[in-house]
Amino acid sequence: MAREVSISLRGVLEELPSEVAELLMATLRKIGDTEHLLNNVIERLEKEEEVGHCVVDLETIRKSFYGIDIRLSDCLSILSAYLQHINSPDQAPQAPPPLEESED
Repeated sequence: MAREVSISLRGVLEELPSEVAELLMATLRKIGDTEHLLNNVIERLEKEEEVGHCVVDLETIRKSFYGIDIRLSDCLSILSAYLQHINSPDQAPQAPPPLEESED
């Protein structure tokens, strides 16, 4: 079984929306493939001898939708972070306060 991992994405701020668009295009292709498979299951259910195969295909479809949901969640997280960054005031990193010398 495939294992899931979480990764972070680094990139040029201005390019993030187009990077997400590419991820969404790949997701759209996966949705199309899944739709095709689901339509195939619907057609095959008219034949009783195909029901067992349809059960297997439905499990594949569920896994595909799970992957689609994960990818959409990733895109949402990236875009939310992007919006938060562009809507926050620019703040330069602040230097830590100088150490105070004790007078012993």
